[in-house]
Amino acid sequence: MTHQTVPQILIVDDDECICKTLSAILQLEGYQTTFATTAKEAIEKTKTQFFNLALLDIKLPDMEGTQLLAQLQEISSETIKIMITGYPSLKNAVDALNYGADSYIMKPLDPAELLKTIKNKLETQKQAEKITKEKMAEWVQSQARKTQTSNFQQFLEETSNELANYGLTKTQAKIYITTTALGVASASEIAKLSKIRREEVYRIIPELEKRRLITRKLKVPRKFSATQPETTIQMLTKTKLNTMTGEMEKLKQKQTELTSKLKTIALPTKQEDCTIEVIAQKDAANPRLANMIENADKQIDIMAQLQDWLITFADYPQKTRTNSKPIKIRIITDKHKQQELTETLMQLAKTNKNNVEIKLTEKLLYNLLITDDKEAIWKGNDPTNENTQIFWTDDPTQITILKTSFDSLWQKITSIRTLKTSVP
Repeated sequence: MTHQTVPQILIVDDDECICKTLSAILQLEGYQTTFATTAKEAIEKTKTQFFNLALLDIKLPDMEGTQLLAQLQEISSETIKIMITGYPSLKNAVDALNYGADSYIMKPLDPAELLKTIKNKLETQKQAEKITKEKMAEWVQSQARKTQTSNFQQFLEETSNELANYGLTKTQAKIYITTTALGVASASEIAKLSKIRREEVYRIIPELEKRRLITRKLKVPRKFSATQPETTIQMLTKTKLNTMTGEMEKLKQKQTELTSKLKTIALPTKQEDCTIEVIAQKDAANPRLANMIENADKQIDIMAQLQDWLITFADYPQKTRTNSKPIKIRIITDKHKQQELTETLMQLAKTNKNNVEIKLTEKLLYNLLITDDKEAIWKGNDPTNENTQIFWTDDPTQITILKTSFDSLWQKITSIRTLKTSVP
């Protein structure tokens, strides 16, 4: 953000006639003016508009002029501040200078002297801005040599997006990056290079100071510097990880409660509501498989490769392990890794006291699991196709078709060795 072409001057005096008179004199010289008759009004106007220069009466109805000076220094340290008083004293002069006044003028005012002081102060401000712009141009040129980019705004936009992933807002990130680029800079300089409104820079800098990303320098006008990037990223990463850990803990605490709430709104399933569903994600199939096996009471038919759904089957749910009544289990799988398969499923049969019958075939065309002739889940068995869809159904017609297909294959492979275990 750059200063206006025509200098903006704020006049603060409890005498409205003086404000209007000074405004008329300054406007004849080409300046734009705004006046306030109380400190509160002056503070509000300074928060919403930048003034190149402010003329401040030392006696105001609601606040001492030196106190107002201190507050304006906080809001806009780059504004030139000239104190005006009709009550000269050494204490007033010292206080004014200590609080950051750029000049101290006595009443009654000499218009010629006042205009000369204003002109000199604004010229000094203009030269300071010129030096800042040259410094920025030099920085951009050096950055161009390092990164082959002469567009600081592009660099700022891209880098702030990355830094925002560490818990900063994009505006906070831009202000930090700009301060890092400038080394030591005023809020005005940061606003100019980042193209963020000056008022926004003033509002955000204290937030960055609290997070120890920006350090305030004891200079007039006030200057700021950025914490070293290595330290900044380490602090932001630690904060982000702590936040994520806290969020995970909250989610875990809410998990049971939310599951119960969702279950309360489920309507009873009717026969006419039986459907065929597509399981969109591969990871969602395993919980469905485990749930089907957990709820099985009489029979499980499974056709799958050892490295596929049989892994889920091998980690058999607790319900069937403690079920007093044996479940009939029929498995069709490929003949490869026969020894490993035999040992795993024989142990499974012994542990669970179930009847397990295994048949081996040369090739499986698809994977299938049917439980109690009530639910089925299946998919194609093409390892080259990562997008193979997985289906689930409780539709009786569809289950009958799948069951018939399984039974047909079961009968056809009598010539291949059959492993049968039965635990009474």
